[in-house]
Amino acid sequence: MEYTEGVRFDGLGLSPEIMRAIAEKDIAVSTPVQAGCIPPMMDWQDVIAKAPTGTGKTFAYGIPIVEHTDPADESVQAVILAPTRELAIQITDEIRDLAAYKPGVRTVCLYGGAPIGRQIDTLKKHPQIVVATPGRLSDHMKRRTVRVDTAQTVVLDEADRMLDMGFIHDVTRLL
Repeated sequence: MEYTEGVRFDGLGLSPEIMRAIAEKDIAVSTPVQAGCIPPMMDWQDVIAKAPTGTGKTFAYGIPIVEHTDPADESVQAVILAPTRELAIQITDEIRDLAAYKPGVRTVCLYGGAPIGRQIDTLKKHPQIVVATPGRLSDHMKRRTVRVDTAQTVVLDEADRMLDMGFIHDVTRLL
């Protein structure tokens, strides 16, 4: 299905906490990709979305992920894979903004080129949302410092780029 228009966020049945986070961004109307992704993801349906850079894809999947995250459950509930550390960091920042008013929702960003010890310390705080590059997530899985088998949602952001970069085996292992 192709969406060409956005919808008002206040018509999507989102929590007051998410609405407050969105209001802080001074946004009232979604982009088309958000209008097409949020409702089915809120209903736990699988979604494949394609949209140009800068159209709000992170919020399209991030809003349902944060809404679905149970702060009382300390297991990993969502995994978001990104092909580069820069994108992983950007996604993490946006997810944290969305979760700003949802106490107990914790996010970790795992990527190569950063001290793995610090990431392990953060994982000990039981984040429910894991944003990672495939290689570093694979490293953590091998070290048994993270378990992702409890995840209810998996997002492959820029999946085509991850495959082009040769991450097919890491992505396949994760799934």
